This record gives sequence, structure tokens and C-alpha cells, in this order.
Amino acid sequence: MTNEDIFKPIDFNFDENIILKDLMEMDVFKKSCITTIAYENGRSIIDTDNFFESYDDVMHYDENDNLIQKKYNTYVIYNFTHLPDVFESENESFVDTSSGGYRGRRPIWHVHNTAWRWKEDTPQSLIDTVNKLNLEYVSCVRLVGQVPPSKGIVHADSNFKENLKYFKNGGVSITLNVAHGGGHLQYRYKEKLHTIDESKYKCWHFNDALQHRTTEITSPRVQIRVFGKRKYENY
Repeated sequence: MTNEDIFKPIDFNFDENIILKDLMEMDVFKKSCITTIAYENGRSIIDTDNFFESYDDVMHYDENDNLIQKKYNTYVIYNFTHLPDVFESENESFVDTSSGGYRGRRPIWHVHNTAWRWKEDTPQSLIDTVNKLNLEYVSCVRLVGQVPPSKGIVHADSNFKENLKYFKNGGVSITLNVAHGGGHLQYRYKEKLHTIDESKYKCWHFNDALQHRTTEITSPRVQIRVFGKRKYENY
């Protein structure tokens, strides 16, 4: 795997202003829920060797799963698609499973890698934009947002082995950059810190198995993460 396989811009144009307006009108941040991570000894449990600068001023869970309020907010999520018979698809990121040769918590878009349904309150502008990606099917489509003051806490959404299988079988992880919020994406690769100025890109692929976070954002950060499967001819 090369650095180009981790973050890759996608040539896809869309009207981010219309989508942002429609999302604000539906009060998407009020519908969203906090997603953060547990800390041990004042650091994210993902960053055990102190690679990243300390974010001890960011909202997190303690060792007893209590939410600790701090100076900075962090990520919020909201799923625009769901599976009516799968409760966790309403807003969860992970599910516990022991099937398919995997054990433990797995990304819900890996466990339920099939066509999901749009929720009724999803803006048509977002639906139309995602449809233009011309995928075989769309699974989880979600807001990954931040409301200032906010920093994105260090985390990883999957593992390399599972993501490799997911992408090899046609899976996609596409980001629509509706509003970058003035912050940067940072990720760890080959023991180096890589920084992406998100204001330069409207759409990209990112391998979320790497440890990553965002720097401080100064205005609402609104990104739409699209999971699904490419059409066979696009493999």
C-alpha cells in the first residue's frame, strides 16, 4: 500500500452550497449524536505510544465509559440511510459480531454490506448527488460533522485486513466535502504524520483503518461519508 492508496482525490463535482443549506434546514446537527473514544492516562486508547500531540482538552470517555466534557467538542454522526429491521443502522458505527471469520466490534457498513434505504427526512439534493456517483448500491451514508469549538479525536474506524477485503470486493468509502470547517485531516502512516488541507478537495477516498484525527475547526465541518459497492465494470 502506498500513501496514494490511503488518501486519493476523486474528480466529482457537486453543489455543496445547496446540500449545506438543506442540511441546515433539517437541523442535522440537532439530530446527530456524539461519537468519541475512551481515554487511558489522558490519551486516546488508539494512540497508546503518544504519536500524536495530546488532545486532553477534547470531549472523551473515561475508563468507566463516562462522557467527560472538555473545552472542545469532537465528532458527531447521523445516518441518512438505514435498514428498517436493523436497529443499529439508525445511528451506530459498530456492531458486535463473531461471523464471517471476524470477532469483536466491526464497522456496521462491513457487517451489513448491502443496499440500505434512505430515511424520509433526507434532503433530495443529497440523494441526487449520491446517485450521481453511479454505484451498484449505496449502504451507509452518514454525516461526519463537527461544531466549533471542536477537534477530531484520534481514532481508527476499521483494521487493515478487513478494509483490504472490503475494497478488493468493490467496497467504497467516499467523502463529499460539503464544508471543511477550517481544519485539516491528519493521519499516521509509516511513522510519519501526514496533513491534508481539506479546503483543496471536494471529494476523496480515505482508508479509515489508519489512525487519524482533525485539527481544530473554526466553523461547522460537514462531510458526507458514502459507503457502498462499485459497479462491476468499475473494479
